[in-house]
Amino acid sequence: MGGALALAAIGRLADADTDSLAAWAYSIAITLTAGALAADQLSSRTARAAATGLVVDLADRHEPQALRAALARAIGDPALAIAYRVGEQWVDEAGQPVRLPAERSDARVVTVVEDGGVPVAALVHDTAALRDGALEQSVAAAVRLALANVRLQADVSARVREVAASRRRLVEAGDAERRRLRERLRAGAERRLGDAARGLAELTSGRHGEAAATLTALAAELEGARDDLGRFAQGVHPRALAEHGLRAALGELADQAAVPVVLDLPDRRFPVPQEATVFFVCSEGLANVAKYADASRVSIEVSTSGTRLVVRVADDGVGGADPARGSGLLGLADRVEAMGGAMSVTSPLGSGTRLEAELPIREIA
Repeated sequence: MGGALALAAIGRLADADTDSLAAWAYSIAITLTAGALAADQLSSRTARAAATGLVVDLADRHEPQALRAALARAIGDPALAIAYRVGEQWVDEAGQPVRLPAERSDARVVTVVEDGGVPVAALVHDTAALRDGALEQSVAAAVRLALANVRLQADVSARVREVAASRRRLVEAGDAERRRLRERLRAGAERRLGDAARGLAELTSGRHGEAAATLTALAAELEGARDDLGRFAQGVHPRALAEHGLRAALGELADQAAVPVVLDLPDRRFPVPQEATVFFVCSEGLANVAKYADASRVSIEVSTSGTRLVVRVADDGVGGADPARGSGLLGLADRVEAMGGAMSVTSPLGSGTRLEAELPIREIA
C-alpha cells in the first residue's frame, strides 16, 4: 500500500499520467494485505481447531497408541512417529528401543517435548506439520498431559494389582495356616484324647459295678470329644482336600449333609487355592441349606468354562436368601473376589436358592 502511494507521488512530480496505475497498484496492495490477514486468521483458526480436536480425542483415551493417532490427526501427518524418553534411551509405544533421526532432512524433522526442562517425548513428523507455533505449543502441552495421565493410570493399575495380589496372598496364607492347625490338632490333642480313651477302656476291663460304669462313661466322653475335635479339624481344612483333591473332599461333605446331595464333578485336580475356595463355597451353601432352606434335595456342579472354574450349589427349598443378612455369604464373596472371581446368589421366594461362583484357573506350578 505504501508503494502505491509512492508511485502516485512520483507520477505527479514527473507530470506523468500515473494516477490510474497508482490506483491499480493501491487496489492490488489492499487485496494482498487482506489476503495475508485472512490467511493468518485461517491459519490461526486451523491451529485452534486442530488443538481443540486433539483435546477432544484425548479426553477419554490416554494410552500411548491413542496419543499417537490423535496427534497424527491433529497435525495432518499420518506418518507421525512418537518416541518416549525412558532413562537414557528412547522407546516406541511398545517399549522397544528406537533411534531418532540424527539430522533434519527435507521431509522429516524431530520435535522434542520437554517437561520442566527434561525431554519426555519426541515427535518425528513432516517439516510442514508443526510450522504453526500455537499448534506446536498445543501439541506439546497435550503430549505432556497425556504422558502424565498414562503414568497416573499405570501407577493406579499397579496399586490395584498389588492390593489384589495382597488379598490373594492373605487367603492362601489363611488356607496354609488352617492346614497346619488341622495337622497340629490331629497330631496333638486328637491323638492324646484317643490314647486317654483307650487307657480308660483298658482300666475298665476286669472291673465291675459302679467303678466300671464310671470308667466306661469317661471313655465314651473322651471318644465323643475326640470325634468332635476331628470334625472341627475337618471343618478347618479337610484332609481329603489336600491329599486327594476336590472330588474326594466334596464327596465327604455330601455324605455329612443333612439332605441328599447330587454331585457333578470333574475327575481332575485344580490349583490348591481354587480347590479350597470351591470347597468352602459348597460347605457354606450346604450349611445354609440345612439352616434355612427346608429343601429336600441339593445339587453341586463343578465345571470349567474356558479359563474359569465354575461351581453351582442349588436347592429346591423355600428361597428368599439374602446375602446381606448374614456374614457367611459376605465373607465367602470376599474370598471369591480375593481370588479374582465373582459370586452371585439367586433366590426367588418359593423357587429355591442358587449359589454360583466363578474363579480364574491358574496353572499348577
